Amino acid sequence: MDDTHAQDLAAIEKMRSQDIAATLSRDTAALTELWTDDAVRLNQDGPDDIGKQSIRATNERQKAATPELRVLSYVPEYKELTITDGWAFEWRYYTGSYVESPGGEVKHIRGKVLVVLKKLPDGSWKCARAMGGVMSGELPSGFRR
Repeated sequence: MDDTHAQDLAAIEKMRSQDIAATLSRDTAALTELWTDDAVRLNQDGPDDIGKQSIRATNERQKAATPELRVLSYVPEYKELTITDGWAFEWRYYTGSYVESPGGEVKHIRGKVLVVLKKLPDGSWKCARAMGGVMSGELPSGFRR
């Protein structure tokens, strides 16, 4: 049991690292691959994304609407992780900064997220459900629907 738990923690940490890298690079393909095919992303200020392809389409729309945006930092603050029977539940805060165009004003954001992860047959973990919101600062204008 302890070995399985350690493997699960390592796989979840790998997914977390992939999330940070994909967020910083704005890699829509990599961001999409973090989700299960039947994932649901509940959005604070617009329609929810139901299914991996809907999540990808939203990510691509946001990137297209803000092509010069550069993410300068993204720092998740993990607060709790519970793993049970092939599912994991975690909540976190995050801070980030970005510029909307070269030489633009640096903007800061702080938010919170609740995530449900699902263990896949290969031992990897992906996001199955997520919801969150901005606590301070604001999302870039192209991220609004």
